[in-house]
Formats: sequence, C-alpha cells, structure tokens
Amino acid sequence: MGSNKYINEVKIIRRGRHYLTPFTTDHIDEVVELLSKESRRELKLLGHVDIRQAIEEMQKYSECFIARKEGGSFLAVGGLWYDADQDFPQLFAMFSDGIKENFNAMARGSKMLVKFFDTTQSHMSMTILADYEFMLDWASWLGFEAVGVSVNGPNKYVDFVRCNPNRNDVSDKSLRPVTHLKARKDTLAEVKEWIPV
Repeated sequence: MGSNKYINEVKIIRRGRHYLTPFTTDHIDEVVELLSKESRRELKLLGHVDIRQAIEEMQKYSECFIARKEGGSFLAVGGLWYDADQDFPQLFAMFSDGIKENFNAMARGSKMLVKFFDTTQSHMSMTILADYEFMLDWASWLGFEAVGVSVNGPNKYVDFVRCNPNRNDVSDKSLRPVTHLKARKDTLAEVKEWIPV
C-alpha cells in the first residue's frame, strides 16, 4: 500500500502514529482486499454472499471509521449501525489480517472509538458470535455487559449492552442505574453457560 495514498485523510482522533478517519467509498477496495478471514466468515454467516456489497452497505448506512497506522494499511473498520427495531445503536468492528501484529493499537483504538461515541450515545449494544471467545472478552473489557444469548440458525450470538458512564440520568446517585465500567469475568462466565450446546 503506498504511503501517500491516504496522506490527506481527515484524522478525527490521533494517538502517536495511529488514527481514526471517516470510512469513505475510497476505502472500500482496501477493506475488501485486506479483510480478515474471521470478518469474512461473520459477514457470510449474517447472510452476505457478496463481501464487497456488504462493505458498500456498511459504508452507506452506518456511522463508521477506519483505524490505521500512518503510512500503513487499515487495521480495523468499526462504528455504529442504527436500526429502527433496536433500542440502542449496534457497535460493530471488522479487522484486517494485520490486526494480530497490531494488537496493542487495536486495544487502544477500541477504547478511543468507544469514548468518541460516548459523546453522543447514552447506550450502545453489541452482538458477537459465541465462537469468538476473544471477542467476547474484548467486549467486556470495553465496558459492555453480556445480557443474553440469541440464536440465528445454527449460530449462537452473545448480546451485550453498555451504559455510558458519563451520562447521569438521575440526580440522586443512590438511584442511578448501574453503570458498566469494568469487565466482570463472572458475568461473562455466566453468559457462556447460557449458550446452548
């Protein structure tokens, strides 16, 4: 990937050489080419036969961003999907094959993206394929709490929700709803027991 190709990208959040930029149609070819096999599998399980079409729809209908290291290929694309039948927007993320070599950047970038969305969202949800235990732990680490399991055909998904810790919905602290600031391993372990075999 030529380092000059994306030199003029708008950098909405920057940490060292890593940054987030709005996902545009100019990024679609790169994402389709470098998308990880796990992300491709998940798109297919969701019924997308054509990966390019799925990425184009994501770019068109969601609020999403590219994470990259300056001069390098994209590491992840993620954002919020809004749907009229959901109470809260759905946080999603898909990764490139290069994410394994950039794990620390992915972790920092994930926290940055969640904090960025905290400025506009009181709650967010996530749904993660139960096969991906690492991703389930990642969601808990980001402050999402597992709230149930859903089944789509033969696939099981863990449903998560995150309440924004910076939003005070009630003035009396003792009456405020529980906020999900820290991952609770016991909660995630309990949810893993709910997953039907």
